[in-house]
Amino acid sequence: METVTAYKYCERIAKNHYENFPVASFLVPKAKRKYIYAIYSFAREADDIADSNSMTQREKLNLLDEYENILKNDITEYESIKYDAIFTAIKDTLIELKIPVNELTNLLKAFKFDVRNEIHEDFKSLLDYSENSANPIGHLMLYVNGFNPELNKKHFELSDKICTALQLTNFWQDISQDLKTGRIYIPRQFMKEFNYTYEDLKIRLYNENFRKMIEELCKRTMQLYKEGKELVNMLEGRLKFELKAIYFGGTGVLKKIEEIDFDVLNYRVKFTNLEKIFLFIKSFLCKVKR
Repeated sequence: METVTAYKYCERIAKNHYENFPVASFLVPKAKRKYIYAIYSFAREADDIADSNSMTQREKLNLLDEYENILKNDITEYESIKYDAIFTAIKDTLIELKIPVNELTNLLKAFKFDVRNEIHEDFKSLLDYSENSANPIGHLMLYVNGFNPELNKKHFELSDKICTALQLTNFWQDISQDLKTGRIYIPRQFMKEFNYTYEDLKIRLYNENFRKMIEELCKRTMQLYKEGKELVNMLEGRLKFELKAIYFGGTGVLKKIEEIDFDVLNYRVKFTNLEKIFLFIKSFLCKVKR
């Protein structure tokens, strides 16, 4: 498949999915949007595999292994148009931007963890998971915008803080939905500390113990945003506005969770269209407080 056609296919995939945070919005220079569409499409497709209800665990792991094999090896024959488009675009992105392939294989490690449906032991385990599931996305965005870890080490370190915070925000926001698939991200350490059991979680028991537990998890997540927010002031132009929109979006979700008294068992917070417009305006007019 021609690279132009492949990128166009990835653009359609990206624009057909709803997210809390901007996906290659017009704040990103037009010439660079195709790379973000390719990255998003690759991650979206792998995530869909991990979440699939029509495949067995073994089938999912085998398919994710196949993704890794295609990335690491010179494979150009694909079994479907979708595969052809996504891998043509993502491989071109890696070459054009000189991105190491491990940024993508690390993402696959996180998806495999999800497929195995393992439970995290403690908060550090969540941070370790985010190193594979979220931080590579931040790295990829920095590569797209001309940064590299050797010359811009601090940019990458601060990006890790914000991306990890975004990942954890998504966990707490999606607890009610993840329960439907049996996926649990609350670590055993917190369940024990707040005297709340996985049986309680499965029957969606909302009580003071649960409320305090989610409050503490959100507090730790907000702290990560604060530790990474310096990155906003280190950037310029469109990328700065894009990151501000992401920052305000992520911290905004945590504030919404607080507004529902941390009852993420029965409610999934999200932004209305009006609130999205407000976030967009806020990213232009407001500063991220130090």
